[in-house]
Amino acid sequence: MDKLEGKTAVVTGAASGMGLAMARRFARAGMKVVLSDVDEAKLNVEVETIRGLGAEVIGVVTDVSDEGQNHALLDATIDAFGSANVVCLNAGVQGSIGRSWSLSQDDYDWTLGILLGGVIHGVRVFVPHVVEHDDGHMVLTASIAGHISSPFGAPYNIAKHGVATLAETLFHELKTERSNVGVTCLCPGFVNTNIVNATIARAAGSVGSAIDDRGDQMLELTHRALQGGLDPEIVGDQVHDAILNQQFWLFTDQDWDAAISARAQEIRDRNQPKFHGPSQGWKET
Repeated sequence: MDKLEGKTAVVTGAASGMGLAMARRFARAGMKVVLSDVDEAKLNVEVETIRGLGAEVIGVVTDVSDEGQNHALLDATIDAFGSANVVCLNAGVQGSIGRSWSLSQDDYDWTLGILLGGVIHGVRVFVPHVVEHDDGHMVLTASIAGHISSPFGAPYNIAKHGVATLAETLFHELKTERSNVGVTCLCPGFVNTNIVNATIARAAGSVGSAIDDRGDQMLELTHRALQGGLDPEIVGDQVHDAILNQQFWLFTDQDWDAAISARAQEIRDRNQPKFHGPSQGWKET
């Protein structure tokens, strides 16, 4: 896409964090914006915030893990604005954390249902519509965890590796189809968001998560790193620019570059894996 003004953007997970930052940036670019989130109260507040920027905007409460609600999101977008041009599949949670063998099947299902299932639903529902108009862009939010497997985060790692390979597969397929639809795989490092809150609430007993002592340690470590992370507004700017520049891989910083290179070298050398952390931002105490 070489122009965003007047087009329509759909953003899931848009009531806070990176999703909200994307929505704000799209509004400032003159786009019509559809905010989607599972938190209705926050969603309603942020719809008014975006409207205050002068944008045409609607909010649609959506549980992305439910395929039918993704169809309803597309229908609401078409009813309001005629079509969807930019679709950011961004809704997420930190997910269940702990030893891979200690986590329950429900822990895996909850995390994968949102992080991977939600993106799969989004691709299946929105891509045919965007391809039909042949003028659009799909943004799939993966993570550094789609390239680096931190211990005690198996469900999250599995989901984000899945999103990264889905994005790459989608890119190749669209090229094969000679489609003008672009794809960006967003791989954030540490960004100052509230992504861990759902995991903390779940561990407190709302669903009964089986977070063990290792999970508690990793959750605290991650929480501290996120608090010192990148401003989400910067990510919003990066996504906006990536769409215009047809940029596929979007890493929000360079802190994990050495770790990714080291992992690639281990694979080439057929060596056992080591965990390589970021160059900064994650300090154990």
